[in-house]
Amino acid sequence: LMSDLNQAARMGRVFAAIVPGMDIKPLLKEMKARVAEELDYLRESEAQRSFAVAYEGDPDYVVPHVLAASPKVIISEWVEGESLSKVIANGTPEERDRAGTLYLTFLLSGPARAGMLHADPHPGNFRITPDGRLAVLDYGAAARLPDGFPLAVGRILRIALEEGDGPAMVDGMREEGFIKPNVDIEPQRLLSYLLPFVEPLNYQTFHYSRSWLRSQFTRINDPRDGDYGVGLKLNLPPSYLLIHRVWLGSIGVLCQLDAHIDSRKVLEDWVPGFLPEAQA
Repeated sequence: LMSDLNQAARMGRVFAAIVPGMDIKPLLKEMKARVAEELDYLRESEAQRSFAVAYEGDPDYVVPHVLAASPKVIISEWVEGESLSKVIANGTPEERDRAGTLYLTFLLSGPARAGMLHADPHPGNFRITPDGRLAVLDYGAAARLPDGFPLAVGRILRIALEEGDGPAMVDGMREEGFIKPNVDIEPQRLLSYLLPFVEPLNYQTFHYSRSWLRSQFTRINDPRDGDYGVGLKLNLPPSYLLIHRVWLGSIGVLCQLDAHIDSRKVLEDWVPGFLPEAQA
């Protein structure tokens, strides 16, 4: 994997021609650093211990305690449960909805509660215990966010969702590095590109489905669509790599679950800046 990333770094000019808005070299450097961290079991054990302390006694979650750790081995408490993959395959609608709510809430509450973001949203890392709690495994990918989610995340989402202020959206994303200084994006076109991604937050309960996800994927990858060019102009700042991974990955899992959940409420509770200051 490291060899593949090194090879990709040597093709930086090719990537720049295909996706001119993306600053690929620092992003690949960040990817390499994060991959190295995932192989550092002592670092992983520290992250797991932090989450275990933060969620100790929680009625909805189980984080197994680390019993022993070395550079090559982690020994954790055994947790009985059914993989989220089995809920995806065989769960009732009620089980899917509850699992989806617990899953999203855990991912978004981590920065506020543990100062970290669990950054491997694969369903195999989550289990439903016999007493109905969500057990969370594998802390190799954990973003250190001691101050919680960046305020800009919530603010940008709020602008897209409620204010419809295209210039403010461009300014906010440029300030965070999502739009490079030399790149121009028409504000209303940017809003048009992003609005479908925040559509679930418009509803008290949104149905995450494979068909909805497929429609979004088709839209942003269709050269005939007017929004197609916007995606080519956007950058992914290295500091947002794992946040982006969790955001997209969690949406994919929720769609696999076919879940109906109030994701807006989850963001209001756990993503600073999403609620206007008067309501926060």
